[in-house]
Amino acid sequence: MGADARGAPARRFRRGDVVAVALLVTVPAVIFSVPALLGHAVLPGDDLTQNFPLRMLAGREIQDGHLPLYDPYIWSGAPLLAGWNAGAAYPLTWLFAIVPGTAAWTVNMIATWAVAGVGMFCFQRALRLASLASFLGALSFAFAGAMSAQVIHFGLVAGMSWVPLQLLAILRLSQGPSAASRPGRPAEAPRETGRGWLAGLAQPGKLGWIVVLAAATGMVILAGEPRAIDDALAVTVIYGVWQVARLRRRAAPAAVSVTAGLTLGACLGAVQWLPGLATIGTSQRGAASMALFSSGSLPVRWLLLTLVPDLLGGSGSLGQPGFFTWYNLTEVTSYIGMFPLVAAFALLPRLRLRPRLPDWFVWHITALAGVVLALGGNTALGGVLYRLPLFGDQRLQSRNILVLDLALAVLLGYWADSWNNPKEPAAAPGRHRRRAETALGVVPPLAAIAVVTLGLTWGTGLLRWLGTGAAQSADVIGHLKPWLIPYAVLGAGAVALVVLRGMGLGQRWHSRLLAGFVVIDLVVFTVLCVVLVKTAPSGVPQASQASHAFHAPRGDGGSAAGRTATATATATATATAALAAASPRPIATLGYQGRFAIYDPDLLDPGQLSDLDPPDLNVVGGTAMPSVQGYSSTVAAFYASATGSHTDTGDGQDTLAARAVSDGTLDQLDTSVLLTLGSYLLTPATGGWPAAGPPGTGRRDIAGSERATWYLGAASAVSAIEVPDAEARQDAAAGTRIGLAAPDGRILWFRPRAATASSLAIAFGQPITSVAVIAAAHGVPAQLGPPEITMAGRGVVVADGQLQDALVPPHWNPAGFDGPFAVFANRFAQRPVRIQALPGRPALGAWIRDDDGAPAEPAAATVFSPYGARVVRAVAAIPGWSAAWQPRHGPAATLTVQRDGTVQAVDVPPGLGVITWSYTPPRLLAGLVLSLTATALILLFGTAGWSAQRRSRPLRR
Repeated sequence: MGADARGAPARRFRRGDVVAVALLVTVPAVIFSVPALLGHAVLPGDDLTQNFPLRMLAGREIQDGHLPLYDPYIWSGAPLLAGWNAGAAYPLTWLFAIVPGTAAWTVNMIATWAVAGVGMFCFQRALRLASLASFLGALSFAFAGAMSAQVIHFGLVAGMSWVPLQLLAILRLSQGPSAASRPGRPAEAPRETGRGWLAGLAQPGKLGWIVVLAAATGMVILAGEPRAIDDALAVTVIYGVWQVARLRRRAAPAAVSVTAGLTLGACLGAVQWLPGLATIGTSQRGAASMALFSSGSLPVRWLLLTLVPDLLGGSGSLGQPGFFTWYNLTEVTSYIGMFPLVAAFALLPRLRLRPRLPDWFVWHITALAGVVLALGGNTALGGVLYRLPLFGDQRLQSRNILVLDLALAVLLGYWADSWNNPKEPAAAPGRHRRRAETALGVVPPLAAIAVVTLGLTWGTGLLRWLGTGAAQSADVIGHLKPWLIPYAVLGAGAVALVVLRGMGLGQRWHSRLLAGFVVIDLVVFTVLCVVLVKTAPSGVPQASQASHAFHAPRGDGGSAAGRTATATATATATATAALAAASPRPIATLGYQGRFAIYDPDLLDPGQLSDLDPPDLNVVGGTAMPSVQGYSSTVAAFYASATGSHTDTGDGQDTLAARAVSDGTLDQLDTSVLLTLGSYLLTPATGGWPAAGPPGTGRRDIAGSERATWYLGAASAVSAIEVPDAEARQDAAAGTRIGLAAPDGRILWFRPRAATASSLAIAFGQPITSVAVIAAAHGVPAQLGPPEITMAGRGVVVADGQLQDALVPPHWNPAGFDGPFAVFANRFAQRPVRIQALPGRPALGAWIRDDDGAPAEPAAATVFSPYGARVVRAVAAIPGWSAAWQPRHGPAATLTVQRDGTVQAVDVPPGLGVITWSYTPPRLLAGLVLSLTATALILLFGTAGWSAQRRSRPLRR
């Protein structure tokens, strides 16, 4: 990939270009296909828990002949296309309908990074940069910085991968006809013609580049990530305005062409953004706030991570400390390499205002814009940015660092080009300018060396200055120091190369050393900040835990009724038969109907949590079971508020409001089973994490003939119990009893003594394995506080955990264990569809029968009512639902779907008929029409442009 002589005749393919493109395609093909072939597809983080399963569902819907509009498995029913995260309208997602999921995912990954790399290479070649310079810029953009670190957020990198093609099209549309149709030729401004500026649209090659711009813009949108759309908009607007403004009086044709391409692209993506914006408007993000906007903004001091990316810990490779502060490494990584930063500084001495600013200066402007956008609410411009359309309702502003990375990659290409083309006047500066370039060029690597030096000599103080806790800083700095040294070495190497270049090192050595350094820099960054290279085999044997079942304590309530009782009995029997089986198992295999919930907001055991197939993994597999929760960026505002399953700032993985567990909200949603860990029922007496429930949690007021129960969340060896009781002596004398519920359902009763005037206590000679503590009054009411329980090998715990007041019998009964998770069955879960009386009318004689659809979400039901009735369906009442009523005799009618709490309700007229529910996202039809129209225009323009080029070829020979 040697330098291209600027005066050489243009050839369609140069060997350097072919090699560069081949490498940019081969590298991602190897990176992603080899692990997939070995059975370990690249599915890190959110890709595994969200992006992959949602695309699997979209593919399944398409395969079944349905538009991928709806997801019945999360949030008690949620938008799929309009929910953004699935990228359901993205053409590469359609592969999931054709080939197995892992193969489709791997092709998506390869295509994303190949498009990013090849697109950036073609853009820089169109800027008339040398093959090697363009290759290094493309390599840095695609495989370093945030594009690499954000691999866990596929929609983001998929959308950003198309931005270089947008830039290429804008560049061509702002050049003359010869440049627009013949790559490799000098850029020319478009010539004005006597037919007016609209004639520019009909120039040979012009329509083709409008098509490229429209297609790339549409793909950015259809990838389904609003952040990528925002960042692409920022980059294309800055570059488009720059290119058009430089044409001055000849700007009109280019402005029209660029505007036409972007508008056509926006229309192409309308099927995603029109229903998507409608969904956001009714979601928990519908009410934008400065707090939401500022959440996830990059702290100003963390800009040092662009110099030393593992300054706050890295990926954990080879024993390196993992990222240890309050954010996560993925969201703050922007190390695109040492030389892109060198390029940004070294080009500045070439800046001249006349005759006009150099072409590359726009990328300094773009880089600055990227920094400001990433800092978000941490700058004085935060209030202004918050009011920008499309930006103000976004969170995690640190992801805007992608804009900086892209700009630095282009600047690297410009600077490296001068290394490979010494005959260029710009590459042969005078002595003073050369010295200035060298002096500024060494600033970034010297700054990196200075940061590493501070880390080695003032480590704890530096980490505290960066915002970490004092104890945390002191604990980690000793382990962190050796891992900072590689970046000091890279900084020293960069300084040496810049100085040698300033001294006139030969061109061949220039190219080899620069390329070698960039590759080494990229490998070091990848190992220390992207992938996790383990020092020991990952398959270290671990003690497996069995699934255990136990019966509800006898006498704690009446027998379960109806469907719930049958499900509970079946699930208990299934779990009992699997006592020796490895666990945890997917929740769908436990034998419950209805929906499930998981309570583990602190993600205490993420490894075993994933084995449960939590949302959104519950979508995958033939035994998919729906959930009241989900893992996506948006959920209906009323639903989030009622269930506590998602917050405005995005927290919402395996969390619920304790009140929703106890107040009937989950019952209404047909929640038949809930899984949680014992740490959310019991807390250490000395305090700790997770936090206890609010003050008063665990208090029980017992009437004379009642019992109180405190679940332990695990089969635990109990050796002593102390229960706070203001009337301890009176209650002990009256015969108050304390019981321990064994795993088989037996209750062992004991008479406690009044250890003090305000506490009852009992100690056991041998620890007793128990799953619950029970208190029973004897004829007189008792007011008891949360028991303090002494457990063998665990110390003293208090029954005041976050769920202790929500999981109580007879509402929630223990039904066994799934690995470390306690299983609780809901006796009050309501049916998927039920009938109730209309206000002022009786429901006597009314009945309902499920006719069609999934057990937890019937799509149709037969209803009979003498006086009319209300049909309640245990599905979230999100906008877009409609109902049709087909009476036994008479025409069909459309009925209004109302919201009853969190679920759907439809009032049906008297008589016998069938009610059918259907879902269409708001604004889908308008979006679909715009997208189809744009597709037709793109095909028309593409054909016209191709024909025009063919007709013009003889004239060019």
